[in-house]
Amino acid sequence: MSLFETLVILLLVSALLLQLARRLRLPYPALLALAGVLVAMSPWAPKIAIDPHLALVLFIAPALLSAAYDTSPYELRRHWPQLLALAVIAVLLTTAAVAWLGWSVGGLPLAAAIALGAIVAPPDAAAPRPFLPAKACLDAQ
Repeated sequence: MSLFETLVILLLVSALLLQLARRLRLPYPALLALAGVLVAMSPWAPKIAIDPHLALVLFIAPALLSAAYDTSPYELRRHWPQLLALAVIAVLLTTAAVAWLGWSVGGLPLAAAIALGAIVAPPDAAAPRPFLPAKACLDAQ
């Protein structure tokens, strides 16, 4: 299967997951992450190789733009402690947990384990969405 066909299928699946998230009143990014884990763990899943620059343009940039467009300055001021916790505390805890696993289980040198933890730790731009009121979250999607 070509890269174009694979991307079209991924787009269709993500649109279906968006509709499911709206019906179940679940955060859309959480449902996408769960679906990604299920597909990655399945033995029939195809190997998909996407150039990182193409992934940046196709996936990361639209997610950042959507989160920026849907974020209310009022909600940012209202929920600043929770957002600060996501941006700082959650990143530090995730970095420490991944570094510990990489060092103890994976046998990585400590510096490499910390670098790996720092790479995978930052939350995405959609992380503040759970703090929006339920109706605003559904309207934003």
